[in-house]
Amino acid sequence: MKIANWLQYTLGSGLILLSISHWFPLGIWPLELLGAFAHFTVVLGLFVFIGALLLKLRLLAGAALLSVLASAALVAPHFAPFPTEEAPAFTIAQFNVYHHNPSLEIAIAELAACNADVFTIQELNATWTPLLDSIFELSHPYTISAPWDTCCYGIGIYSKFPITSYDVLDIENTPIIIAQVLINELDVTVISLHTRPPFPNETEERNLQMRTVSEIAQSIKNPVIVLGDFNIVPWDAEYKAFLEKGNLLAVRDGFQATYPMHVGLPLIPIDHITFSKNLVPTSCQTVTIPGSDHRGLMAGFVFKD
Repeated sequence: MKIANWLQYTLGSGLILLSISHWFPLGIWPLELLGAFAHFTVVLGLFVFIGALLLKLRLLAGAALLSVLASAALVAPHFAPFPTEEAPAFTIAQFNVYHHNPSLEIAIAELAACNADVFTIQELNATWTPLLDSIFELSHPYTISAPWDTCCYGIGIYSKFPITSYDVLDIENTPIIIAQVLINELDVTVISLHTRPPFPNETEERNLQMRTVSEIAQSIKNPVIVLGDFNIVPWDAEYKAFLEKGNLLAVRDGFQATYPMHVGLPLIPIDHITFSKNLVPTSCQTVTIPGSDHRGLMAGFVFKD
């Protein structure tokens, strides 16, 4: 009995502490990584809860239930379906094509088939740009590219609509594009970024990138769309702070995980499309990119009256 009680206390306390760490990672990168899989903690807690009930381990069942509730409260809002099906004024997409993509031609054909009015490419390298330009020069004649020959922060924007001006900023040694796109005679600021991952010595760089971009977005009065590979899940505190500081909202139709496709099934949503409150989303869908470790994300928008 003493061993059984010790196991209940140990496993139960561990589950509760794990759930609490998802809410408060404290800027510690291993906790950041664990927090990205908070939805799996819900599943783990349910299994433990059911097993504890069958074994009549009441303490463990109670702790597991608390863990499930704490983790579910964090992630459940991001599983909500998207209700609107209004025809969009324009569509915009985010594609991380993967720097070492072995199926580049097939991947680009898939991007073309999506026919997004504006799209951004992450992990762009210089060897791809001639092929991209040749495929999209008629359909998307307005382009900005900042390729990297080394992995993995090259970036580009391709648009059917005129790009009237743009800047390529260097934030924490990573290019970020800020473009003014004229859509139906209205200026829309499109900001594309690929942040650093939550690894040692890079988590704070990622957070600084997001804070800088949120400050830029907050200062812009015309409609703004910020999209890219953020390397962060939507329930992370830094992501919530990014939206709040930038006066931005996020569009997603249910869970829509985008990474890692190289294991055959995406597990976490780290690609995002966010927008200012003078825009209204009409749709959001994921897109398979052959040869990439990410799924793409594509959304439609109308202008708020």
